[in-house]
Amino acid sequence: MSYILNSYIEEINETLSNIENKLNNRDYNNNNNNKEEIKNLFENVENDISLMKLEYNNTINKHDIKNDPVCKPVLSKYDQLKLQFNKSQLMSNDNCYGSYNNKSLQSSSNETKEKISNINKMMENNTKMIQSARQEISSMTNLATDINSTLHSQTQQMKNMEKKFDSIDSNIDKSSKTVDTMSKRWF
Repeated sequence: MSYILNSYIEEINETLSNIENKLNNRDYNNNNNNKEEIKNLFENVENDISLMKLEYNNTINKHDIKNDPVCKPVLSKYDQLKLQFNKSQLMSNDNCYGSYNNKSLQSSSNETKEKISNINKMMENNTKMIQSARQEISSMTNLATDINSTLHSQTQQMKNMEKKFDSIDSNIDKSSKTVDTMSKRWF
């Protein structure tokens, strides 16, 4: 395995260990700044994983990094920690929502309904625009087909005219020779 690939694996393992320590620290989970820090660490890991995958594909001819014995534990640990983090966020969100009173839930519910209504209106407008665009594309396609057939028939007409002109040129050449021959006999 390449040195670069090994360095990516080491760096990812270090960052994952750091994330694991932060996730296991109860006090750390209750602070929003700490959650942002964990999110940033996950982003760093995701970037490193994508770079590791690129390096893996460039260095090793296998295309399935998930089954590689060296890379698989790293990816598995990342998945496990990401799942743990998402679960802890869901749990903290549930606790936060449990402390709201009914009025705040109703106001957020009304806001959500308004947002959904606005989204539905936007979707209807988008659907109408898409249908209009499809109709325009259909009419343009029909026009293009008509133009193409017209051009084809005109091309055939021009080819036929060219043949007629060739025939006329040949007849003119013959007539010129015939006139020359006739003029020699008379004079």
